[in-house]
Amino acid sequence: MSMFPAMMRIKILGLLALPFALSGCDTLSGMTGAKGDWPYASLGNRTPLLVAHRGASGHMPEHTLEGYQRALNDGADCIEPDLVFSKDGVLVARHDTYLSTTTDVASKPEFASRKRKSPDPEFSDREDWWAADFTLAELKTLRAVQPFKGRPKTFDGLYQIPTFDEVLELAKSRVTVTSEPVCVYPEAKSPAYHAGIGHADMAEKILASLKKHGMDDAGSRVFIQSFEPDFVKKIDAMTDLPVVMLVSDKAALDAAMAMPGAPFWQGLGPNTGMLRDANGKSTGVIEAAHAKGIPVHPWTFRDDQPIDGKPIATSMKEFFALGIDGFFTDFAITGYAVRNDVLHGVD
Repeated sequence: MSMFPAMMRIKILGLLALPFALSGCDTLSGMTGAKGDWPYASLGNRTPLLVAHRGASGHMPEHTLEGYQRALNDGADCIEPDLVFSKDGVLVARHDTYLSTTTDVASKPEFASRKRKSPDPEFSDREDWWAADFTLAELKTLRAVQPFKGRPKTFDGLYQIPTFDEVLELAKSRVTVTSEPVCVYPEAKSPAYHAGIGHADMAEKILASLKKHGMDDAGSRVFIQSFEPDFVKKIDAMTDLPVVMLVSDKAALDAAMAMPGAPFWQGLGPNTGMLRDANGKSTGVIEAAHAKGIPVHPWTFRDDQPIDGKPIATSMKEFFALGIDGFFTDFAITGYAVRNDVLHGVD
């Protein structure tokens, strides 16, 4: 491991002791997840980690405590809260900095005047309600709704927006279906934007919450991710927890790799489209990451959004065969079933 800087060596050594590590696991209680059991070329041939993308977002409104609960019941190893700031500086679980698509804010006359042009440069032409304009108390009066067309609306209007602390409390109170502690995979959403509008440092706030719940040391089942390389590099220097570099395309990966000290991440989260060429062959992204000891967790597998027109189970198995080390899915129950089929040799 002499190729790694000291901090990275500490983190990777810590990961190897985890039941659910970015690079897999030495043992998975209740599963044949020991090193070498997985039939494909993941790091150590370890069983890939199943990350519930936004909770059970294929079935229920995303980023709700109830959705995270269902994802765990459906077989997830990790729950994934995306984090933004409220007006009063509380980290809450929302995928977007705006609220119209995932909450019932538009139906609240008391908030009609809050709709405005974007304060977020990423959405410069959007007029919406922005999470950073609402206190936590105000956000708690909203209810979550399903943003994806064609997905069940049965649970719309029932569930609150949770804080990061509430998500961590849930994780500590539960175990997975294999009786392992729940891992948490938070994403820092738009940290540069939040800093630009005067919020406290997102890295410090995330780590403070993790410390409050006893989940901040190298042995904790927590993996911190972001699309912003500057943030990833910053928080990497602040914690012994593993950090994950999210990238949407090869250009973003190349830009991150060109930064001084790269790779300053212990996991790579690429778009699935980066991993195969037009003929379905590996682009080499996985192999290059593995050569540095970095596991690869692509996003996102969705039952209702086929990849190349194939059933999602077929696509999952094809990506397993490429050697991925984990995977994000909106439908944990499908991911759990397909992964078990592979483990047990079921076609």
